[in-house]
Amino acid sequence: MGEIVVAIGSKDNLVEDLSLLARKWSENPKVVTLSGPALKPGIAEKASALFLDTNIVLALIDPDPGLLDDVKDHLSLLKEKINSIVYYTEAKPEVPAYLGSARLHIEQDREMRVRERVLSSVRARRKKMTDKAFALLKERVKDEVLLEQELDKLIDYAGDKDTIELKDVAAVVTQTHEDTLIALFEAIAQRNQKELIAILQNLLAQGVHILAIQNYLVRQLRLLLQAKDMESLLTSQTDYKTFSKALATFKESLDFKPQEKKHYFLYQKPYYAYRLSKTSMKFSKKELVSLLDMLAHLDALIKRGTKYDRVRLESGLLEV
Repeated sequence: MGEIVVAIGSKDNLVEDLSLLARKWSENPKVVTLSGPALKPGIAEKASALFLDTNIVLALIDPDPGLLDDVKDHLSLLKEKINSIVYYTEAKPEVPAYLGSARLHIEQDREMRVRERVLSSVRARRKKMTDKAFALLKERVKDEVLLEQELDKLIDYAGDKDTIELKDVAAVVTQTHEDTLIALFEAIAQRNQKELIAILQNLLAQGVHILAIQNYLVRQLRLLLQAKDMESLLTSQTDYKTFSKALATFKESLDFKPQEKKHYFLYQKPYYAYRLSKTSMKFSKKELVSLLDMLAHLDALIKRGTKYDRVRLESGLLEV
């Protein structure tokens, strides 16, 4: 017997929220997302299937209340087979009464979300964490999907110690995958297929889920495309010092400051932005857009429960 969870979050945190919620039922969930016109036929297709992988978690994104009334019987059938999430990105959605009154309101501020999860985990194991240790953990683990596994490693490493310190995080929690991903794009740009496969194998060996890798790559590609668009403004800044000054000057000239700075090239840490800029110059804009299209297609296939996810990802990257 499955469950239907109603969650309220945001578009910015959609992927991470769904991954975290799905892990409530499975260590390796296959999240199948449906939205817009695909909702009704997608639900009907899943409900009519004789056999469904129990690791599948169906996620319905911002469904219209009238549509949910139309598919009420199908959702009841699905509840006997798999778990489902009805996810809203607006604060006060109109939810059909048959889904119950319980609402899971997910904290939208990333730092608060991470802090709450870390505190919950360390307290459950009767431990504490210093502020400096938390700051480094937050810096190194940029994707919340990976937070739980890194916390488990960290708590096990601490052993009998009551307090997790900065040196523990530095010793156990791997550096963010930013450097690895830059190296991956370097391998793609150089058409170094052997290095490309080795980097992917390394990420998978560290326990990174294929969907998390896809998510990382999409984020990096968006940043690289932004860097590409600014190429004419920054190509003359060949050394890091002049580049960082030019970047700061350009950023200060803008009239707005985005809420989610992680999605914008200008608001990356200066040295990382410098490396992104250098990497973007090794690709044509057409190549970057082609990569992004491939990853978007792969995302849809993975969320529908496709097979051979790793082979599809490797093939797509090797064809660039």
